[in-house]
Amino acid sequence: MLIEECKKRNVGLIAMKALSGGLITNAASVFSFLRQFDNVVPIWEIQRETGLDEFISLEKKPPLLDETMWSIINKDRTELSGDFCRACGYCLPCPVGIEIPTSARMSLLLKRAPYQGFSEDIFKEKMELTNYCIDCGHCKNHCPYKLNTPSLFSKTL
Repeated sequence: MLIEECKKRNVGLIAMKALSGGLITNAASVFSFLRQFDNVVPIWEIQRETGLDEFISLEKKPPLLDETMWSIINKDRTELSGDFCRACGYCLPCPVGIEIPTSARMSLLLKRAPYQGFSEDIFKEKMELTNYCIDCGHCKNHCPYKLNTPSLFSKTL
């Protein structure tokens, strides 16, 4: 594992997007998992004060990495393994204006995140733009995970 190799070399690392851009919804499971490594500093993606309050609470009373947490972690690993957009944004800008990170993740966001906001007209309009993808290759060529991003659009449509 990368974390263990870094530790052997006396190197720390930053866990960027520790909640996978909102796809992991149980912060306690990620918190307990990452807490076992003393050489990892997570970036928690806190967007609202309630999120900050949650992480302060977790820091004050850290959850145990027990069987329940492992069950949650393994479920997330199963559901998020393979080709999914991590929303890093390296694929942007799209020549036809597609908001690639949101559009490529929409099928997962609808299943894993509170979906009500995604049913608003603004998101419908953003998803409609995926119909105008010209398959120019820009997003594929800039994706660090070598994803076929246009194929991810079709999973939602």
